[in-house]
Amino acid sequence: MLYTSSRKKGVTKETIKKVKHILDSFSVSLSSERDRGFAIFKRGKIEAKNRDFNSALTYYYRALKLIENSKDVKIESLIHADIGMGFYELKNFKSAIDHYYTSLNLNKEVNSIRSSAGNHCILGNIFKDQKQIDSSLFHHEISLALNIQINDSNGIASAYNDIGLTYKRDDKYELALDFLIKALKIREALKNERGIAGANINIGNTLKHLKRYKDAMPYFEKGIEVAEQSGNTDFYLNGIIGRAKNSKKAGDFKLAAEDFSNYIELKDSLYKQELNKQLAELEVSYQTDKKDNEIILQQQELKLKSEQNSKQKVVSIISIISLLLALVAVFFISKSYRQNKLTAIVLASKNHLIAEKNKEITDSINYARLIQQSLLASESMLSKNLNEYFVLYKPKDIVSGDFYWAEETLNGFLMACVDCTGHGVPGAFMSLIGKENLDKAIVNTNSPKQILKELNKGVKKSLNQNSVDGNKDGMDAVVIRIEKDQNGSSNIFYSGANRSLVFVRKETGLLEEIKATKQGVGGYTRDDQEFEEHEVILKSGDVIYLSTDGFADQFGSDKNKKLTTKRFKDFLLSIHHLSAIEQKKSCENFFNSWKGRNEQLDDVLLIGIRV
Repeated sequence: MLYTSSRKKGVTKETIKKVKHILDSFSVSLSSERDRGFAIFKRGKIEAKNRDFNSALTYYYRALKLIENSKDVKIESLIHADIGMGFYELKNFKSAIDHYYTSLNLNKEVNSIRSSAGNHCILGNIFKDQKQIDSSLFHHEISLALNIQINDSNGIASAYNDIGLTYKRDDKYELALDFLIKALKIREALKNERGIAGANINIGNTLKHLKRYKDAMPYFEKGIEVAEQSGNTDFYLNGIIGRAKNSKKAGDFKLAAEDFSNYIELKDSLYKQELNKQLAELEVSYQTDKKDNEIILQQQELKLKSEQNSKQKVVSIISIISLLLALVAVFFISKSYRQNKLTAIVLASKNHLIAEKNKEITDSINYARLIQQSLLASESMLSKNLNEYFVLYKPKDIVSGDFYWAEETLNGFLMACVDCTGHGVPGAFMSLIGKENLDKAIVNTNSPKQILKELNKGVKKSLNQNSVDGNKDGMDAVVIRIEKDQNGSSNIFYSGANRSLVFVRKETGLLEEIKATKQGVGGYTRDDQEFEEHEVILKSGDVIYLSTDGFADQFGSDKNKKLTTKRFKDFLLSIHHLSAIEQKKSCENFFNSWKGRNEQLDDVLLIGIRV
């Protein structure tokens, strides 16, 4: 049976006491505010490791004041994150969230993607603990995207695991299972024993909730085995108690009893080990203090005996040392001046090169924007085929992963609104793939559902997604075909991949919605995926809205909340009677007002069409 702890072996209290003393000395003696602040910050981290979070926060705030004065944004960001963690441990969730958001904003200044991914991960866990599932998933998905961007396999696995646990907290066990299995596969490839143990136990507990007790058992056994081999007591205990409950549910009362007994025995053993360790440390501390007092008394006696004889020697030594220090100071000042001058020249040269490279990159992306805009549905085509319309198109960065597409056919006017994975340059590449495959799809069909089916096949083929190591990006889309009749009415044929069709009837003034097929295009979608098609008859004056999720997912307002789909639809209902130009202006003003000083989180695309 396992009796060793999974936590890192701690140093003795005496060693910690000495480290604290050294850091306290540094925080007073160092001349630089930045260095003093950093020493105090490290002092606070020691208190946090000892789980004295109130004391840790006191040091963190002292450090923060000095670091803010020294303008070291990177360390300032780390301190805010640790303050957030301190408040999180103390269950003060509001203060924790505030400091993590501050840390995120500072990370953007220094472009610290890895730190931002970590911040979003913790924010996701904070919201999960409060059962704010949408907010939790939002932050975990950003963490996943950032880890994918920097190709951090451990971070990707952790994000999948966190998303799975969030769905588990929301009792959506099938969804949880999918993400937990993804996390396990990556951790097995990395041979991450701690992660493998935890993922297996999480999957076992999820299967237990699904009443798949037999399926859960191999995962519990694997998790327990790996935890025991790697000396991870916490996971071992979690696995034992999880298997015990699973066995009890499955009717295997013998195994359940054995596991419950082992769990209690191990907990008792660990308690005794910790108690013995504390007693041993107290003894060492007592003996050390005793020896220190003896040494101090001896030093005082020697000092009294030699004090009279050393006064003259001290005066002479001080004079010699002063002269030597003066010579050394002159030497180092001269050397420092020459070095600083050389460093300034080198930095100026590097800054010039960086500025030139940045300009080249920005110019290239700006040119790419012109290319991308030229591929969007033209204003002349839209004006020719639509009575009245508006397009609100706001890329998060210079180029966008959202795009709109249109085509004239003999059987009506086709239009698509597409949201590709990612934004910026990666999203723009995906939009080119989407546009190309839409053009190919209409060669054989003008049915929206068939167009989505062909688009799915084309995207998977373009990205080689049927291979084991193929790209898993995809897109959400809405495709419509408008057929006008002689009476001014229109038949609208609609099919959607994760994007609904919203419309408002002029006659009733009510907003209606046709739900999409809950499956995206590309990525993990099957090659033979079918998409539902719906037909709706609209009269002159009715308004259709096509959109991506960027508008509704924006965080803002005074309370920094997500706009949400409900609030977005309520807003559309409130403006549907306005002209297209007025609607576009209202949408832009509302979005900017809601966003406030926050960063735009995603590309935004909204199309309004009056039939």
